[in-house]
Amino acid sequence: MQDTLFIRFHELILFVYLISIACYFYDFLNKNYRIRNLGFVTLGIVWILQTISLSIYINMTRHVPLNNIFDVFFALTWLIISISIIISVIKQLNFSIFLFNIIGLILLTMNTFQPTHNQSEGQKLTLINELLIVHVSLATISYAVFAFAFVNGVLYLIQYRNLKEKRFTQKYFRIGSVATLEKIVFYSTLVGFLFFILSTILGAQWGINSLKHDFLIDSKVILSVVIIILYSAYIIMRVKHLVSKQVLIYFNIILFLLCMINLLFAPHLPSFQR
Repeated sequence: MQDTLFIRFHELILFVYLISIACYFYDFLNKNYRIRNLGFVTLGIVWILQTISLSIYINMTRHVPLNNIFDVFFALTWLIISISIIISVIKQLNFSIFLFNIIGLILLTMNTFQPTHNQSEGQKLTLINELLIVHVSLATISYAVFAFAFVNGVLYLIQYRNLKEKRFTQKYFRIGSVATLEKIVFYSTLVGFLFFILSTILGAQWGINSLKHDFLIDSKVILSVVIIILYSAYIIMRVKHLVSKQVLIYFNIILFLLCMINLLFAPHLPSFQR
């Protein structure tokens, strides 16, 4: 994995892998046969691409990728994808495959952006800087999607009040139904959550390579972990219907405000991302 082309190749694999995982999760929520097939096809493409990468690696190094923990991550991801394809052929367990491949995606992400793959200091510095750029980019995307969920959450509350008070004005019909707005909030949150997790993983990896263990006590890191836990709770409660949708909308709005605190007030620019 010492060549820059390999890194770009793995970034392509990550992108296709992300599409596959998103398809499996969408099918779990809405039972869409075409989306499920797309998830399976893209997962097969990921397996082919990773098999090619694995073969090239073994041919170049003359040994299996088990020399360090990140090489093990790479081999383990290949096994996870292989098992997922076999399970998909034998039996449809889409949500199990989704959770299984979330682990694979995390491991492959850590392997792809591991600076120790590069021998020279210049290559290491380049990849560390790239880690930071990708981390910030993904975080920015996640905040933008969370903001979209927040806006629709506010519109949901306005529309819910109009519906409760039977104020069916022209504005009521222009905003949209509460059911549609709630779905937009949920699916936007799912997308933002996935980007936020990937951003946090890459940010942690960048912190380990740049700041060593000092980043663990950074307030942004602590708050980011709290946000992940709370958004996970929101998604679980929404999928399991444990709480009313109106309460979840309020919860979602509070979570977005917490994200803004994390973005604006946590000292991440001078300390964590320097």
